[in-house]
Amino acid sequence: SPTVIDQIVENPDMLQLGGEKREMTPFFSDIQGFSTISEGLTPEELVQLLNEYLTAMCDIISSHHGTIDKFEGDAIIAFWGAPLKLPNHATIACYATIEMQQRSVELRKMLREQNRPLLYTRMGLNSGPVVVGNMGSAERMDYTMMGDVVNLAARLEGANKFYKTYSMISGSTYELTKEDVDSRQLDIIRVVGKKEPVPVHELLARKNETSSEMSGVVEQYLKGLKLYQDKNFADAVKEFEKVLTIDPEDGPSLTYVKRCGMFIETPPEKDWDGVFTFTEKG
Repeated sequence: SPTVIDQIVENPDMLQLGGEKREMTPFFSDIQGFSTISEGLTPEELVQLLNEYLTAMCDIISSHHGTIDKFEGDAIIAFWGAPLKLPNHATIACYATIEMQQRSVELRKMLREQNRPLLYTRMGLNSGPVVVGNMGSAERMDYTMMGDVVNLAARLEGANKFYKTYSMISGSTYELTKEDVDSRQLDIIRVVGKKEPVPVHELLARKNETSSEMSGVVEQYLKGLKLYQDKNFADAVKEFEKVLTIDPEDGPSLTYVKRCGMFIETPPEKDWDGVFTFTEKG
């Protein structure tokens, strides 16, 4: 983005090999079922569809001072907080994510009218200390990021699958943004390969911009979640089923109805701490 270019012009040393630790918000996105979609398209149609989609998403990332790390097929990897220092990196990343999901709705409307495949995108965000810098050989280097915070952001993108959600943020991103965005508490999870449990939230909208129907869904859903956390699975199911009378497609409620049923049949250990451990990646 022009702002980033200005910074490089002022500090040419930024283009040398090397890394530093920064507080940042990494972002990962992936189109749901893209391999299946691509099988039904000619190479020309596939490239055109992907380019339209990537242009729309990346315009939003750039206009929100984000840095695009790389593309992996249909996946976008980006981050906020470097090279441009952003004290409110988490909030800006969330605003960009909300806008990308809104743009996706408009894209689907256009694709539907053109009888083309519809694209639904899962996005994951996490915030914390990240190693960022120019990595590679002296001839070829990439400005990229690495570390546990990055890996967790990637895992959260995939974890959306288990809740039928599309935008998931970690507890650390939530703590930095709760005054600026609306979200819904999803769960406390342990992802594959990690010991520490992580609270996760669904990112909904900018603060106080959630629709009244969705606010009603969240209010009812939280009653179910409280009962679930208290191990009162039978009553929790009733509350989640009430959510489904408002929105039969509500992914987290569908997930919890199924999970509570599983726990009613096979109760968790007596010392269960409410953490759900995943045995597979999203």
